[in-house]
Amino acid sequence: MQNIVLQDCVFLGNINYTLLKLRSPFCLVILLILAAMSSGMTTAHLNNGLQCTVWLFLDPECPICQSYTLTLRKMHEEYADQGVKFQGVYTSPVIRKREIKNFHEKYKIPFPGEIDKGYSLANRWDTTVTPEVVMTSPIGQILYQGAIDNWYYALGKNRPEPTEHYLKDALDAFLAGKTIEKKRTEAVGCLINR
Repeated sequence: MQNIVLQDCVFLGNINYTLLKLRSPFCLVILLILAAMSSGMTTAHLNNGLQCTVWLFLDPECPICQSYTLTLRKMHEEYADQGVKFQGVYTSPVIRKREIKNFHEKYKIPFPGEIDKGYSLANRWDTTVTPEVVMTSPIGQILYQGAIDNWYYALGKNRPEPTEHYLKDALDAFLAGKTIEKKRTEAVGCLINR
């Protein structure tokens, strides 16, 4: 009999329902995913086609965030139909929904943006600057975190063009079922003041 341990779940025997010992609600999610996969479904079927989420920590006042809006629009255009959800996250304690709406309209940002109340997401993933991205699986596993690319290498210093496309490479690898080579990079940008 084979034991498979996934965090606080223990599956005994071949992965079936009869020998499941639940220790938390997380186990039920794993069970559903494993059951679906054994029946030929993928996790995308369980999540209405959602493959992953790209959380973009942004600040309308940050010049680097402003500079990246065209790149982010193009990435959204390229990946939204492949099951990638883009979500803007705004951590400033003084930002208002109207400012987010104005920023999205001015720079034609096509994905939603929400206020990170109490820095809950920033604290969960320990993000430190804007722009910084966190790419997660449908069950919340961090797949990639850091810079969008290497266009900016220091505050106020950027290359004419990026030479490494960290987020794009992570998305391409994940969607192709391959290993993400760089799972973490250092983002350069405006500090998130907590």
